[in-house]
Amino acid sequence: MTEATAPPARAESRPGFRIVLGLLGTCLLVLIFLWVGPRAVADQLSKVGPRALWILAPYVVGTAIGAFPWTWLLPSQERPTVRGTIASRFAASGANALLPFFGLAGEPLRLLWLASDARARGLAAIVVDRVVYNSANALLLLVGACFALSIEQLPRSVGISGAAIALAIGAITIGIARSAAHLRIGDRLHGVLKKRIAALQTTRDFGAEVDASLRELLGGQRRRLWPCLVTHLAGRAALCAEIYVALWTLGAAPSVSRAFVLATVPIATGLVASSIPSQIGVQEAAQAFTCAALGIPPAVGFSLVLLQRARQLAFIPLTPFLVSTATGTPFARRQPT
Repeated sequence: MTEATAPPARAESRPGFRIVLGLLGTCLLVLIFLWVGPRAVADQLSKVGPRALWILAPYVVGTAIGAFPWTWLLPSQERPTVRGTIASRFAASGANALLPFFGLAGEPLRLLWLASDARARGLAAIVVDRVVYNSANALLLLVGACFALSIEQLPRSVGISGAAIALAIGAITIGIARSAAHLRIGDRLHGVLKKRIAALQTTRDFGAEVDASLRELLGGQRRRLWPCLVTHLAGRAALCAEIYVALWTLGAAPSVSRAFVLATVPIATGLVASSIPSQIGVQEAAQAFTCAALGIPPAVGFSLVLLQRARQLAFIPLTPFLVSTATGTPFARRQPT
């Protein structure tokens, strides 16, 4: 699944609004399931055997690679260990799969791996890291649009639409970056953290420190962003391999171009469906229709998303354990008696 962090809209901050969107997504999921056909989905899933475990490999590799750009945005003396960096990324990814239902992304959990006096800079680094991550997503979607244009079965409108959405994501990301550098968002972020994550200890000047770090990262130190962008591209490319493996697991004949197009579909749908928790229903519908356009049974696309959701659920139980090992949590600091 594709992760993205953007400043929440006021309506999205209301739990009731998110619940309504989740229910609508669930209704769409049921309708698509009935359209694809329960028997067809069951037939596809019956082909899944032990080799389905291979789907975990691209996720683990891609997530581990994508863990490091955040730490590179921090002063060297404040960075967590390699082990802590990777653990924090998996914890945030697991929390991202759950916390959208409550209006909060899981990224701030990574701050638990930092010393308390480094967390303001850590939060600023998270904001910039997500800006770079979304930029990498826009570039990948642009590549996916090029692949779509090269596939004869797909209407040219699919590739053109993908390219347009990629450019829109890029423009929105740049706008967010410029706003973050000049607007005082540190106090707002500080308020969210104090309400949602009690284990985080912050200072009175936390918001001002976040804003100062944002101006530094997005102003005078932009050269540091390029290695982060390249690394996120590498991590996202590894995650795209998950689709190729999933198609192979489902008995479909995978190809690089088709797998890449399917891998970038959630990026495109995220532009309009990011408010729906885990894009439930939307991803199933988008992948089913895309597979149909590619000459692949729609049940393959539906089952493909189910496999990704199963992989997601497999890693969620690790989140509480990983958080308990963070050096900044009271549990981790407690000394044995």
